[in-house]
Amino acid sequence: MSDPKETELQHLIFGSILVMLLLAIAIIAFFVLYQKRLLKEQRRLQKVKDDYQIQLLGFSISIQEKERVRIGQDMHDEIGSSLSAIKMLVNQLPENDMESRRLIAGIKNGLSNTINDVRKIANNLFPSVLAKFGLADALRYHVNVLSASNTLKIDMAIDTKFDLSFEYELSIYRIIQELINNVINHANAKNLFITLKQTAEGIFAAVKDDGCGFDATITNDLIRMGIGIKSIKTRVAAMQAALKITSKENSGTLIEITIPLNDGKDQK
Repeated sequence: MSDPKETELQHLIFGSILVMLLLAIAIIAFFVLYQKRLLKEQRRLQKVKDDYQIQLLGFSISIQEKERVRIGQDMHDEIGSSLSAIKMLVNQLPENDMESRRLIAGIKNGLSNTINDVRKIANNLFPSVLAKFGLADALRYHVNVLSASNTLKIDMAIDTKFDLSFEYELSIYRIIQELINNVINHANAKNLFITLKQTAEGIFAAVKDDGCGFDATITNDLIRMGIGIKSIKTRVAAMQAALKITSKENSGTLIEITIPLNDGKDQK
């Protein structure tokens, strides 16, 4: 028969172990819950930070676009009109001899080229075709202008009409414009194919060339990244879009962008 004191001691030890075990479980449970709450709070703060950065990007781009519109309109209205008026005055100059005719013809030719350059720069700053006719026509017009002065062959598969706000169309236009400029300036490509379509979920854009390609890892390096890619990534981030770049040296480049419509907030 067990000694009552020994039995009591065993009960006391067992009770102490049980209490310590329950205390350990409580501490572990508290630590797990604390970690979950901490992670949840960190995710919330990170989302607030990300949303704030996106708002800053959007605000910065909005200010930039307003300034481009102002400069573009000033160039078109003021400088373009002044040059056209000067050209009209030159047309009234007397052509008395061969030398004067040659000089006047040279001045007219220079003025015509300058007027065309001013119009082209003004249109790049503010694409009036986009404001008047929409995204599809603006891109086709832009490609036609580029095709007249470049050997690059550009094919497009673009939806006829997009149900988007002007600001959203302008952002997409700027992204496609920058992608085309990058191909012309750096890819040494012969062919370029552009896809742009709207679905119920968002906008899908793809630009594919058969050029020299590049090391796509540089797009994650702020130091090695070019200005064009920085501009594209800034606009993509502001639109909360997904950017995928596939490229290898001597194998061309494919850039795909998926842009959400935010439950219709960016539609007309």
